[in-house]
Amino acid sequence: MEITAANLTALFTGFDVIFQRGFEKPPSYYEKLSTVVRSTSRQTTYPWLGRTTKFREWLGERVIQALEAHSYTIVNKDFEDTVSISRNDIEDDTYGVYEPVIEQLGWDTKVHPDSLLFTMIKNAVTTPGSVLAFDGQPFFSATHPVGPLGAANDVRDSLASNINSSGSGPYWYLIDASRAVRPFIFQLRREYAITRMNTLTDEAVFTRREFRFGVDGRANTGVGLWQLAYASNTDLSVPTNYGAARAAMRSIKTDAGLPFGALTSPRDVYLVVPPALEEVAAQLLHSDFMAGAGASASVPTGNIWKNTATLVVSEYLS
Repeated sequence: MEITAANLTALFTGFDVIFQRGFEKPPSYYEKLSTVVRSTSRQTTYPWLGRTTKFREWLGERVIQALEAHSYTIVNKDFEDTVSISRNDIEDDTYGVYEPVIEQLGWDTKVHPDSLLFTMIKNAVTTPGSVLAFDGQPFFSATHPVGPLGAANDVRDSLASNINSSGSGPYWYLIDASRAVRPFIFQLRREYAITRMNTLTDEAVFTRREFRFGVDGRANTGVGLWQLAYASNTDLSVPTNYGAARAAMRSIKTDAGLPFGALTSPRDVYLVVPPALEEVAAQLLHSDFMAGAGASASVPTGNIWKNTATLVVSEYLS
């Protein structure tokens, strides 16, 4: 190919199409599991009320309820993924070898938010101190403080748990994504965008005979309401363990002592697992009959957990 401005524009426009083809192929889950927030500065601080309120019958004067405020800050990070394209390959009409790389770049861009989200979820159980909730406790913790501010014996005597670490298997997660504020936050400062360095006067072309095609964005992940997520490393092939996790999650109350209401909208409940648990999770959620402990080969037991959650499998949890 003759290296002209018109030919370079046409070539890189074709690369844009190939990039989009790769971008459209993989599934993505971060928008389903996270509250997506548009950030407008280097970092965004989220004010949380760590103590919730309750209604009372209005007798006499109003009773002013004390609230404890928390702040939770997510700092945006820069991310990029860039490939170089040899000028010689363009001149020799061998630029087709770059098409799979450009398509993969589109794929990587699509799943990058998922990789950030699921890596954070995994870190929340492998290195708990690295992912803290708004109350200062590890996001998955057996000691989340709950209760009205100023209660007798100190508020931290009342604790709630959103984790069961009594097992020895891989962790799996129940996620309730039905609320406006979800258990996770994806904070987007700048959309992922393509940058093309495809003119003959570019510095890299002059010094190294390289054109460049890259993507960059600015974002980060964080956590929201711990009450809407539950982690367990118990044996998922035993359906009662799944039932126990659901029961524990539904038992979490607000600071006012009222039901928090997790898992009340099955359409927005997700069972998130690593690939090692894909088979047992699929059986649990899709089979007509119960598998594992409690099942009988001679008298099949109906599967009460069928369709109680949407299955999400992520290799980033491995």
